[in-house]
Amino acid sequence: MTNVLKNKFPFARRSLCLALAGALLSPLAQADERRELEQLRATTLALIEALVGQGLLSRERADALLKQAQASPAPSVAAAPAAAAPAPSAAPANVIRVPYVSETLRAQIREEVKNEVLATAREERWADPRGLPEWVKGLQVEGDVRVRWQMEDFGTPRYAAGAAANPCYSVGGGVPAECYRVQRDSPAWAPDISNTTIDRRRMTLRARLGVTAKVSDDVQAGIRLSTGSSSGPSSASQTLGSHFNRSAMMLDRAFIRWEPRHNLRLLAGRMDRPFYGSDLLWPDDLGVEGVAGQGELDLAPGVYAFANAGAFSLEEFGTSRADKWLYGLQAGLDWALDGHTQWRVALAAYDFRDVEGRRETALPPAAGSPVAGTRTYLPSQYPANVRLKGNTLINLCPAGSEGNANVPAPCTNGGPVWGLASKFRPLNLSTGLVLRHLAPLELGINLDYVRNSGFDLADIKRRAAASGPLMDSLAEKTTGTQLRLNLGHPSLSSAGQWNAFVALRRFERDAWIDGFTDTTWHLGGTNYKGWQIGGSYAFDRRASLGLRLTSSRNLDDGVRVKLGDGTTTGTLSSAWLKIDVLQLDLSARF
Repeated sequence: MTNVLKNKFPFARRSLCLALAGALLSPLAQADERRELEQLRATTLALIEALVGQGLLSRERADALLKQAQASPAPSVAAAPAAAAPAPSAAPANVIRVPYVSETLRAQIREEVKNEVLATAREERWADPRGLPEWVKGLQVEGDVRVRWQMEDFGTPRYAAGAAANPCYSVGGGVPAECYRVQRDSPAWAPDISNTTIDRRRMTLRARLGVTAKVSDDVQAGIRLSTGSSSGPSSASQTLGSHFNRSAMMLDRAFIRWEPRHNLRLLAGRMDRPFYGSDLLWPDDLGVEGVAGQGELDLAPGVYAFANAGAFSLEEFGTSRADKWLYGLQAGLDWALDGHTQWRVALAAYDFRDVEGRRETALPPAAGSPVAGTRTYLPSQYPANVRLKGNTLINLCPAGSEGNANVPAPCTNGGPVWGLASKFRPLNLSTGLVLRHLAPLELGINLDYVRNSGFDLADIKRRAAASGPLMDSLAEKTTGTQLRLNLGHPSLSSAGQWNAFVALRRFERDAWIDGFTDTTWHLGGTNYKGWQIGGSYAFDRRASLGLRLTSSRNLDDGVRVKLGDGTTTGTLSSAWLKIDVLQLDLSARF
């Protein structure tokens, strides 16, 4: 620092040394000068401490500057002669007189030292953000943490008279979870369900940390880590209560975004869903993997059209050509009707390619067979780590495996191994109206409708290679609808802001793939109707409390079948199941 002061700002160096020398030798000054020099000494020391505190001077350089000032003798300054002042008497040889430093001079010293030190700091890039590499300046770090208390209440089962002997065939009553899990024939519903009667209380945690880098003017790259697991794509929450074991962090987002024009974007990697719509089809935590494009086109003042398209990999096989993909295309219109009203509408078509199940005709290869491991057996199965509940399923194991314990896994004794009964080619209409007449509050009205155009009973029976009363009477239940109203501040960016909402939903069993649905409604899946009410309040500009109550129950398809023993029953799709979910959230973001 001594060399810097000497070479870069000599006047500041001399001024500081003069001030420090005078301050350190102040006991030799006269009483009226001593007070002013003490003030100068305190001011100078405070200035040095301020420079150290701001990172413009290191502590070592500041100490070296003080030592230099202590070692330097105070320079002699000739006082201007006064008109009638007597000549000063000769001072003893060992006395050093300290000149009077005016307030103006002290202010000049402070200002020049400050300006020259800051200028040198910028030149040498001591703490100047302009000295950082371009890629560092383009980094944006963000994240959030949500702690949730969740209560799950199941309705009390209502068994019909005489159902104690076989509760799985009770008419109009609730059935235990084991009744779902013993299903082996086509069609079937919710074979993985584990709880239909036991209330649950638990805490969950969701933590996300993301970084987006501006690689150039047109290119961005981003990654995000999140809690969660690989056993479900639509939720990033981690249930607490594992004897204090640590939670896993997963790669939640990893994408590259290229924006060659202001109204055109291309994305590749693992990204947020690129389509406009509600949580009826697209849960907040769901990410998609593949490539996507988004574009807008101005049509008139306040009116523009937009389009979104994408191709996303669902499942890839190294030894089969039956890879599964999702293709999507959406077009819409956004119209600012006036300064207080905005309307958006979009129509989308989706094609879940090769996700439907196909029953095998050949038995699985034995473990020691040369064929084992060279081809994928049952590639059309609906994986257990993805499916939730609701969709109609068919058993894919070949007919020859039924009751045969010698058949290799997974089709020993007929399995079962489940696949989706229907093809899924949904058409989706989404629209939303925002009213800002109560600014800063907003009123939002959103409607979402979906219909799966891929359901074909004849095609299902052919692929399932099965028949019977339940298969023959399989009804087409392929629509979903949600109406949602929101009132409040559009974003909780300041303390005291709030929002509230209410939603109504009806979601038939084969309207959408149940593994990609929101896990709050009906604890995930399809085949239910219900309502939701809730809200959030920001007690800080980056922290909020939220409360939400969701109530839902299974839909009844009205199908009743008379069994061989004379018992009349409905399908397990229509089994009585009521679930109430209460969630209390504490959230913070940065």
